[in-house]
Amino acid sequence: MQAVILAAGEGKRLRPLTIDRPKPMVKINDRPILEHTLNNLPGEIDEAILVVGYLGHVIRDYFKDSFGGRRIRYAYQAEPKGTSDALYAAKDLIRDGLFMLLYADDLYHPEDLRKCVSDVPMVLVKESDHPERFGVCLADENGMLLDILEKQENPPSNLVNIGAYTLDRGIFSIPQVFLPNGEANLAAQIGAWAKTAKIKTVKARFWHPIGYPEDISGAEKYLNLPLNERIN
Repeated sequence: MQAVILAAGEGKRLRPLTIDRPKPMVKINDRPILEHTLNNLPGEIDEAILVVGYLGHVIRDYFKDSFGGRRIRYAYQAEPKGTSDALYAAKDLIRDGLFMLLYADDLYHPEDLRKCVSDVPMVLVKESDHPERFGVCLADENGMLLDILEKQENPPSNLVNIGAYTLDRGIFSIPQVFLPNGEANLAAQIGAWAKTAKIKTVKARFWHPIGYPEDISGAEKYLNLPLNERIN
């Protein structure tokens, strides 16, 4: 199984940490965020496709063509045109069958990522006390995805999209969805796909997005906990 990891982010809100490195290479406990993500992938992942952009050579120089016993391949997103555009940059490298997709600048629990080794498309979700800060997932009584809505002032759900998916090449048959700023948004595209395909929602036990410098100290505290206590 392949994992596609979106690692093209510049991380302007993390400056000055990202002046000389891309956001996924900011260190937590002396290791890049992306290294933690790669180490947390389940054993079924035999190849990781890293979609790079801003200072992408820093990522290539660090991980090279293999890391942790897995083949590493690279796709290049020439301009920051959104998460769907980043996925399309890797399209020609993606095999038939299911693949995992993750954001390179978020921390996930390895047990949650193991849930992504699924026989059907799925979305990892997390209950949040502040769903207005994130995209939210709408699901039916059986946990099947109905839609994904980008940031809402009064969100109709507290299940937030944490950017971890199991997809197949069927996603490329769905037209891209463009936000008002012109970016092609993958979450909205998956929400549209859910209207014709069966996509599960699965609750995660842990998720720590990293957007601001203060998020780094919080991440270090979590990573210092035993795995069974890493819950939020």
